[in-house]
Amino acid sequence: MENKIAKSENKMAKPETKLTFDDEVLAKIAGKTANGVDGVLSLEGNIFEKVTDRISKGDDPTTGVNVDVDDENHSVSLKMDAILEYGKNAQAIFDKMIDKITSAVKEITNMEVSEIKLNVKDVLTREEWAEKNNKDRQQRDDKH
Repeated sequence: MENKIAKSENKMAKPETKLTFDDEVLAKIAGKTANGVDGVLSLEGNIFEKVTDRISKGDDPTTGVNVDVDDENHSVSLKMDAILEYGKNAQAIFDKMIDKITSAVKEITNMEVSEIKLNVKDVLTREEWAEKNNKDRQQRDDKH
C-alpha cells in the first residue's frame, strides 16, 4: 500500500478591502492638531455649532473644522475658523498648522491633504480669551 500525500493548494484569494474614515474623524485629527499649535487659541464654529456646544457642555475638537473627502484621489480638503493669539504672526501660525495637520492626517490615515483654508474670526490676547471662555462656561452652567 502506497502512502500518497495530497498536496493542497493553499492559495487563498485575497479579500477585497477598503479602509474609510468618517468626516468627524478627519475633523478631529485636524482640530486636535490645530489646537496644539502655538498661537491658535481655539477653533470656532458657526452659530449652530455654538448652540450645540452650549447644550452638550463639551469641548468638541471638530468644532470649526469642515471636511471634504475625495475618495477617488484619497485626499481631504479642510476649512477651519480660528481665533488666533493677538500679537503673533498669523502667516507663521498658519504655516505651522499646515505642516502639523498634513503630517498628522498622513500618519494616521495615509491620506493626502489637498487643501487647507483658514478663516481668522478674531485675534485676542490670552487674557481676553480666558475671560471669554469663563463667561461662556458660566452661561452654559447657568442654563443647566
